[in-house]
Amino acid sequence: MLEFQTPELLRMPLQELCLHTKLLAPINCSVVEFLMKAPDPPPALIVRNALQMLKTIDAMDPWEDLTELGFHLTELPVEPHLGKMVLCAIALKCLDPVLTIACALAYRDPFVLPTVASQKRAAMLCRKRFTAGTFSDHMVLLRAFQAWQKARSDGWERAFCEKTFLSQATMEVIVGLRTQLLGHLRASGFVRARGGADIRDVNTNSENWAVVKAALVAGMYPNLVHVNRESLVLTGPKEKKVRFHPTSVLNQAQYKKIPPANGQTTAVQALPTDWVIYDEMTRAHRIANIRCCSVVTSVTVALFCGPARLPRNALQTSSSCRGDRVSNDSSDSEMEDKTTTNLSLLKLDEWLHLKLDPEVS
Repeated sequence: MLEFQTPELLRMPLQELCLHTKLLAPINCSVVEFLMKAPDPPPALIVRNALQMLKTIDAMDPWEDLTELGFHLTELPVEPHLGKMVLCAIALKCLDPVLTIACALAYRDPFVLPTVASQKRAAMLCRKRFTAGTFSDHMVLLRAFQAWQKARSDGWERAFCEKTFLSQATMEVIVGLRTQLLGHLRASGFVRARGGADIRDVNTNSENWAVVKAALVAGMYPNLVHVNRESLVLTGPKEKKVRFHPTSVLNQAQYKKIPPANGQTTAVQALPTDWVIYDEMTRAHRIANIRCCSVVTSVTVALFCGPARLPRNALQTSSSCRGDRVSNDSSDSEMEDKTTTNLSLLKLDEWLHLKLDPEVS
């Protein structure tokens, strides 16, 4: 056992730490310099990576000053990307489902992983039943919480948790986080007591899963992987091959009798769209695994990924973009258009390039 507890500075999420440090640090002192003065500072490289991520999600500008979004994120008791997701949900008027998903991601997976081998497949099948055919772990979190709330109002939530492999304690914590986060949104004026932006108004589109996913994409960016249809693998900006985590409902081998060697290929082949968002990427034995995933369309990626303001050269016409690397096609369906000669190229970042029909662009 350690003689002293690990300092909180080394335990709290670094992106959240950097945001609050910016509020405290002197004007002429950078976040890295300020944190390095602590008795047990976090590694400087990791701090710089966190700062770069805050710039990527528009919480900081290139000079490490807080943007308007960044100031709002410091007032929310969740990690910056989850806070951005919730604020986008208010703008898109789908707050309630995104609030539930964000709070579940902020705490932990509410599903219990059985230790008995015979029950593991039953647990995955239970998860699968909550997907409603959406290819989404986020939908699983949402529908599981909604079903638990109904069981709670009927007085049999404990039996429901045992039946569906859910943790009763975790669900209670998610309820508390929801209440706390909604309270912060009310105090900040994002959700009002009456009139425009009241609780009914900010939930106008809460039953529209496409709109909910748009808010998820805006918050999850740049956590995005592309489906390579030729080699049937998932690829990222730095990873040539990404796999679904065993607990994801998108991992076909977990609930179908498919050999493990073919499970990932089958899972990728079954995806209806060419993009997947994820909450977390972990590495084990040089293999990158993504947790809590949802398939999203190219249109959603084009509209809700990338910086708030694109540079002037972000959109290139067909004559000026020949020879550039392209990450995907422009279609929002499973059909692929083979004719690419007259397509424009939209560069959302260094990796994320989309082909667009000139009339659309």
